[in-house]
Amino acid sequence: MIRFGVVGLRRGQSFVNVCQAVGDATVTALYDVDEPRVRLVGSEISARPFTDLDAFLNADIDAVVIASPVPFHAEQAIAALNAGKHVLSEVTACQTVDEAAALVDAARRSTAHYMLAENYRYLDEVELLRRLHHDGRFGDLYYGEGEYLHDCRDLWYDEHGELTWRGRGLLGVYCTHSLGPLLYVTGDRVATVSALAVPGGQFDPRVTHAAMHLMQMVTTSGVTLRVRVDHTSPRPHQMTYYALQGTAGCVESWRGGGDESKAWFADEHERSANRGGAEWHPLAEQAPRYIPDRLAAPPEARLGGHGTSEYWMLRDFIAAIREDAPVPIDVHRGLDYTLPGVLAVQSAFADGAPISVPDPRAFGADADQIVANL
Repeated sequence: MIRFGVVGLRRGQSFVNVCQAVGDATVTALYDVDEPRVRLVGSEISARPFTDLDAFLNADIDAVVIASPVPFHAEQAIAALNAGKHVLSEVTACQTVDEAAALVDAARRSTAHYMLAENYRYLDEVELLRRLHHDGRFGDLYYGEGEYLHDCRDLWYDEHGELTWRGRGLLGVYCTHSLGPLLYVTGDRVATVSALAVPGGQFDPRVTHAAMHLMQMVTTSGVTLRVRVDHTSPRPHQMTYYALQGTAGCVESWRGGGDESKAWFADEHERSANRGGAEWHPLAEQAPRYIPDRLAAPPEARLGGHGTSEYWMLRDFIAAIREDAPVPIDVHRGLDYTLPGVLAVQSAFADGAPISVPDPRAFGADADQIVANL
């Protein structure tokens, strides 16, 4: 049985449900700065409560889930790795390139595993797109889109009306839910990023940072990607929109209002032509052939709140610990998902000028020089 400690209870409490669904894992320790809350939750699930991080990391736990606010992710992950604890960190991995280099260094020196908990990469639809691409159904894939549109304004204030960490702003664009799945499908990483901070939507004079960004990227294999991240526009949620275009096929996710995800493939559907021709077909028709294992997931796999994504993610993490095998989203891959968002802010300040994204695998002895060159 893998003994987990959870850092941050606002997001971390849902992890307890996923542990129960997966099995072979239990939460035995909790850390949060809210002492009444951590003691209450600890008593409810028979886990030791902590308000001191060092004491928490010295507890009898094998792995740590970092579910605290984003500004603490890198710092707390590094502390856990230094303590020899396996780390499953919520997104994003870090806020600066300096933090990224420090995180890589800690992961390399530690005997423990680090994995980024990018749950959207584990969505059934994303897995379907990955397998369709690997089967060559898109032909030469050359374009992809991702969008994360989520009105989070009610999370920007505490009970006293003061701005929370979300309202005070992040140092990078929270792009991993959109970008991570696209990179999982293509299998490469971003080489350059250019971005624009979209003005408007400022609902509070105390909020001075941009709340919407448009990112345009080119990957190392030449695929062009476009990502839109918007956390404040008043609108229905659109948190899982993806689109892919290749020489032999295309896909677009659902848009709401009764819409469904749809696809067209040259090897199966009508010919694409100037007059008439190609029509959309339900993407779900491809699922029984390509993801029968996902369709057979047990009902309890949905306890995490994002379909079955947390269930599959935790299964992979636990298996890596058990078998001392590589994790699917290791520190390098996690930074592939994160660093374009960090550097997008720099690009936006430079009126959209493209910026090269460093390969975190090159961090190490030359990390200081890499950072200095950015």
